[in-house]
Amino acid sequence: MRTLEDEGTARSTRRNYQIYYNGHVRPYLAARLLPKLHPADVGEWLDKLKADGRTDDTRRRARVVLGVIFDEAIRRRLAFTNPVRALRSRRKTRRAEIHEAQDTLQIPERETVRALLAGAGDVEGLFLIAREQTAGGLRTIEVRRVPAKHPINGLRTFRKEHPGAQVQAYRPTPWLRPMLAAIALAGLRIGEARGLSWRRIHAEHLEVREAVDAFNELGTVKTVAALRTVPIGPHLAAILANWKAASEGKEGLVFPSEEKTPLGYANIANRQLKPLQIALGITAVDGSPRWTAHDFRHFAVSLWIDEGAAIKQVSEWAGHEAPDFTQRVYGHLSSAGRSDRRAISAGEQSVLGRLEPATRTQHGNDNVSEIPFTTIA
Repeated sequence: MRTLEDEGTARSTRRNYQIYYNGHVRPYLAARLLPKLHPADVGEWLDKLKADGRTDDTRRRARVVLGVIFDEAIRRRLAFTNPVRALRSRRKTRRAEIHEAQDTLQIPERETVRALLAGAGDVEGLFLIAREQTAGGLRTIEVRRVPAKHPINGLRTFRKEHPGAQVQAYRPTPWLRPMLAAIALAGLRIGEARGLSWRRIHAEHLEVREAVDAFNELGTVKTVAALRTVPIGPHLAAILANWKAASEGKEGLVFPSEEKTPLGYANIANRQLKPLQIALGITAVDGSPRWTAHDFRHFAVSLWIDEGAAIKQVSEWAGHEAPDFTQRVYGHLSSAGRSDRRAISAGEQSVLGRLEPATRTQHGNDNVSEIPFTTIA
């Protein structure tokens, strides 16, 4: 850990390494001498992790941590080879790769994103939600939208109508729709959206340079590949321009907290995105919200591919390390066709429809911005 700290590794990355080492490496291998570990031993360790219920993603991350440990041991002459690097992965059949991609990569439908963007723009409404615990999870009894002018009276009446139920009141915050649009249409990671500043937004593109980590600290993005320019279509440009006017944003963060600090992840996920999905009935069988913020980044990538953008271009827009990663994860969605900003604009239109004049009263009605795009710069 000291080496990672000396190299300037992000604090959130160091924490994740520590978690995976304590939970998945040390309990199995701490008693073994590094020079005595061979590739076969690493393979047996990975099989043991799987037998103990670790997911493929957990095993992959734990393997990365062990590999880093051996790299440092070699640098210090405590070991001579890295058995993790020498271990050849089992080759999956093409059918197995397809099934794995379909099982692990869940992408919201366009209708779902359209409904969420519309619901997130309803900042004048208050959603009253009543749920009850069942053997299969939480079941929604009723969702009622009422004007947000008198929330306490409305909530009190609603509670009386549903005795014994779990009742909550939810109101979309004004920043939710533009943030969700930036993730779903520009493919931002949630930390990148939280760290986005107005000086990075321009008429036809935005620049990704900063991000907020798990400790809510604003800094540069983690990798060189994440430093990128992403083209944006007229819909997202209008949404951001209207949000800038509504929030009187001129500089600093696009989505700040009330204290002008970065928004916390829990605030976004637990207080906004999850209850919005429950209010709209976008839930799994057990009643839990279906989608995370990162799923909408997957949606953006799939949207670009579906509209014909080349894998190499999509990889650059998404900030992936290499096109082969994009191909491996999203390649089954690929088809030849249009490229560049035409694909971006076509994807936006497929979600939000034709551009129409916007009103002055609500930034959510922003099919066209009343503010010249140059004011966003």
